Amino acid sequence: MSRALPLVVAIAAVAAVIVPYLALGGASYEPTPASDPCKSRDWRDPGDLEAVLEQIVLSAFDGAACELDVSREELVLAVRDEVSLEAFASEHGLSRDDAEGAVQDGLERAIDDAEEAGALPGLAAALARRAIDSVPPWLLLESIETLGGLLSP
Repeated sequence: MSRALPLVVAIAAVAAVIVPYLALGGASYEPTPASDPCKSRDWRDPGDLEAVLEQIVLSAFDGAACELDVSREELVLAVRDEVSLEAFASEHGLSRDDAEGAVQDGLERAIDDAEEAGALPGLAAALARRAIDSVPPWLLLESIETLGGLLSP
C-alpha cells in the first residue's frame, strides 16, 4: 500500500484541478466576445492624467466604432496609420474623410464627457478640441499614447 500512496496522491491532485476546471466550462473554448461599443461608458475622475487619457481614448474609439458599426478593436487597428485607415475605409465602403470624421466625433464626445465629469479641466479640454480639429487621428492618438507613457512611473 505504501508504494501506491504517491500514485493515489498524484491522482487526487490532478482530479482537484481537472474537476473544477471541467465544472466551470473548461472543456469548451469560446473566445470572449468583443464589447459592445454602443454601450455607454460611465465617466469618473480617476485622479491622474494618465487614467483620464486612457478613458478618453477608449470612449472615443467606442463612439466612433458605434457610429461606423464596427468593433472597437477593428477600429483601433485601422487608425494606427494613414494606410491602415485608407484600407479600413475602403473595406467598409466609406471615404477616408468619413472614417476620420467618426474618430474625430468620438474624440470630441469623449472630451466633452471628461470635462463634464470633472476629469479634464476646461483649458485642457479646449486645447484638446483644437488638436482634434487640426491633427489627423492617428497622429493625435499616437501623441496621447506618448504622453501617457511619459506620465507612467
